[in-house]
Amino acid sequence: MSKMARTTRSCLHLWYVVYHSFFLKWIVMSLFSRIPFDKKLIESAIARFEQESSAELRVYIERNLPESENLSCVDRALQIFMQLEMDKTQAHNGVLIYIAHKSHKCAVIGDLGIHQFVGDNFWQQQCQLMISYFKDDEYTQAVIAAIESIGKELAIHFPVKPDDKNELPNEVIING
Repeated sequence: MSKMARTTRSCLHLWYVVYHSFFLKWIVMSLFSRIPFDKKLIESAIARFEQESSAELRVYIERNLPESENLSCVDRALQIFMQLEMDKTQAHNGVLIYIAHKSHKCAVIGDLGIHQFVGDNFWQQQCQLMISYFKDDEYTQAVIAAIESIGKELAIHFPVKPDDKNELPNEVIING
């Protein structure tokens, strides 16, 4: 075999090893780095929530807290709350469930109209509820349990009205 043929064969073999190494790494990263939340199940829970209460609820999930912004989890949740214009609901009755999955952080933010009825302790209880499910890797169920718990309380203070409009989309936002 000529030197050129050996070199070509070596290069092809090297390319094959490198290609498959990257391909395997991509497969492993795809399988194990996905954010493990079922959007459709969570969106169904939001729809059920809004059948019981005139309050508006959104869920925002991202992989990590952005390091470049140096924000606490609550500050990041407030930032998202404002970006999603959740403060613009007519009755100021928006609720945001924020989760930074890989950072192991969560926050629940309620607009002024809701916060006056339930207070900080209620939001902290919702985070603790989710964390109890997160520990068992039940991520989707964690969010659904929080939505149901929030819904029961807010149905008392913000019952559905005959002319109720869905002011905010029910879509779960997964960033990352």
